[in-house]
Amino acid sequence: MDILKTSSLSIGYDDKAVVSDINVTLNEGDIIALIGPNGAGKSTLFKTFSTHIKPLGGKIKLFGKDINLYSNNERAKMLGIVLTERPDDMFLKVYDVVAAGRYPYTGMFGKLSENDEKEIKASLELVGVNNLIDRVFNTLSDGEKQKVMIAKAIAQNTPIIMLDEPTAFLDYPSKIELFSLLKKLAKEQKKAILFSSHDLELLLRYTDNIWIIAKNLPFASGQSSELLKNGIIQKYFQLKDADNQYLLNELS
Repeated sequence: MDILKTSSLSIGYDDKAVVSDINVTLNEGDIIALIGPNGAGKSTLFKTFSTHIKPLGGKIKLFGKDINLYSNNERAKMLGIVLTERPDDMFLKVYDVVAAGRYPYTGMFGKLSENDEKEIKASLELVGVNNLIDRVFNTLSDGEKQKVMIAKAIAQNTPIIMLDEPTAFLDYPSKIELFSLLKKLAKEQKKAILFSSHDLELLLRYTDNIWIIAKNLPFASGQSSELLKNGIIQKYFQLKDADNQYLLNELS
């Protein structure tokens, strides 16, 4: 089932396109890595999908309907997104940050129901940060903050979860845990997951499908093994022969 689909999408700022002619589909149960060099437009694409910025051209459809025709609350029930920005309220506790993921369901008075409380606690436990529930968010390490923001997106309970650089600030074991969690959400809960990452080796190992974005090159997508063997990843990342051979060995 097509959950999100783009047609001739062009993204950028101030009428200056970063990437054009993006034609991709995100289906139920997909887990897709968005990769590309720094400054290629990964965050711009996430912000376009979340309607933080407007596309310069083309269409984005969510469940077959133009994404801009949904209200903010309707979109918030369909698409959970973790961007690189963090809450700046010095006194917010971890529980409050994760509870904010339930705001599309709380009504005009913002009162949490018993089910909301259940979703919040389950999300904290799933990500492994339930021990931080009473900590002030700004006292956490960068890695802990990252995990809390992921728990917030899971608590939002949307069919689509998008994460911009979710492995940033995480140590190696935590990165493996996160990749395993994302695969579990896609397989068992049929979530459609799109995430960006610089951990090329790990995502090639744990992700079947990739979207590649780079300046002055066409948007590319396909199975990670095929893109690597066909030289597409090498071209977009300008890999050295040694790096290329190492990645090929990792996939074999």
